[in-house]
Amino acid sequence: MDFNPVEPEPLQEDDDSTAYTAATPSETVAPDLPDDDSHLSDGPKPDLLLVPWPKSAFIIRSISSGEVITLLDGQINLTRPGGHGCIYWACVESKGWLGFQNVVSGAYLGHDRNGKLCCTAKRQQEWERFTLRPKPEGGCVLLMTHWCDLRHVGIVMEQGVEKLAKVGEGGSDGIVWEFLKV
Repeated sequence: MDFNPVEPEPLQEDDDSTAYTAATPSETVAPDLPDDDSHLSDGPKPDLLLVPWPKSAFIIRSISSGEVITLLDGQINLTRPGGHGCIYWACVESKGWLGFQNVVSGAYLGHDRNGKLCCTAKRQQEWERFTLRPKPEGGCVLLMTHWCDLRHVGIVMEQGVEKLAKVGEGGSDGIVWEFLKV
């Protein structure tokens, strides 16, 4: 068997295309911005948005009412600070989702089969998954999974009593929360 080595020859192609290169300026100047930082000190400054972070503990407070998420007698309630029950929640993370573990009971904040908030799970699973959507005016909307969707945490009426539950699609509505690190 005879092998004849072949020397490759480059293909000669005629290229009649033209390449254009845009001129990029060395700097861009925005015409309506001030030249100094004086605009940063005018008026009141918004509070720094404190978002929950794993391995930290928080009080979760409604900005509008001042009430906090409380575990009282095995039930999740929205109560005034200083009352009975546990208001401290350890932020945890599992598979990229946030979770909130009650520091006294060790159970996780989640929802029941009717979508009402509860605190009975001994580990964070699908019904104990949370994420946040920051609001431009401050605070965050708390979102929970509902199959492939996200639902915000809000209030439903049950026999004349307000209960926290995952209520609506999306995150633009719902209670706006702040997270107070403890």
